[in-house]
Amino acid sequence: MTQHLDHDTTTEPAFDFDATVAPILGISGLDVPQYDAPRTTPLRTALADATVGLLVTCGAYYPDQKRLGERGDLSYRLLPRERDLDEVLFAHKTPIRAFALADPNVAYPRDTMLDLEREGVFRRYADHAISMVGSISDYPGLVSETAPKVVSEFERMGVDLVLVLPFCPQCHVAAGVLARAIEERGLPTTSLTTLRHQAESVKPPRATFLDFPLGCPAGRPRRPAQQREIVRGALETAASLPAGDPWALHRLPFRWDESGDRGWESLVADLYRVDNEIRGTVKGNMRAHGFEPGGEHTIRCAC
Repeated sequence: MTQHLDHDTTTEPAFDFDATVAPILGISGLDVPQYDAPRTTPLRTALADATVGLLVTCGAYYPDQKRLGERGDLSYRLLPRERDLDEVLFAHKTPIRAFALADPNVAYPRDTMLDLEREGVFRRYADHAISMVGSISDYPGLVSETAPKVVSEFERMGVDLVLVLPFCPQCHVAAGVLARAIEERGLPTTSLTTLRHQAESVKPPRATFLDFPLGCPAGRPRRPAQQREIVRGALETAASLPAGDPWALHRLPFRWDESGDRGWESLVADLYRVDNEIRGTVKGNMRAHGFEPGGEHTIRCAC
């Protein structure tokens, strides 16, 4: 079993979006709600006997499916387990989607889940994953509209535990709200997060923290063995928590760079910086030619 670190996660380094990226975007930071510890639903079976569902917020979809909206879209798409990743697309336009474009498994770990099923970590990976674009601030809508539908979908698939993978900063908030709502409707969840502050504020049930770049909640691109260990660690940590255990954010013991070098933080900042400069240039050029940017050309939110 992969061990998590039980000590206080605040003593360890972690990527700070507000300090690193928000100044690049010209914003003060994200408005993150503060929640009390969640009400949890006990796991009904051992992990080895469980069917595990996957909920991703990277906006993965296939060409024959209706495209997801870039922001505020409460709908979702069902991604069949048997459909490989050759054609998968990403509706989420956050700059950190570059990692998923290099290897979809970092954000939609379909191959990882099938590998772990074959290894016997859990009994079965569900027939479909559920995919959304997590750039959503309509939290009441997530709770009252999306959560009941998601629970019904997973119940029809016989899911015992849902693994939630937030993608961008706003995804971390929306996915946490959704995980809490799913849990309150009687379906256990666990979230694998890469932003400590957002997770500690929203407090999704059975959360684990991975100190990796945004956009890589399921591991580093093209490192399948590491990806398997990370997802296995998150699931086994969640399954090992006693019923009624006080909420805590459990840190997984993986490093992006084995030497401990944190140069990847600058890489994340650069992805946002370049994207922001390009969008700003497009906006300026449109105005110079008499067009007022709007619609899909509008400078996006801080995701």
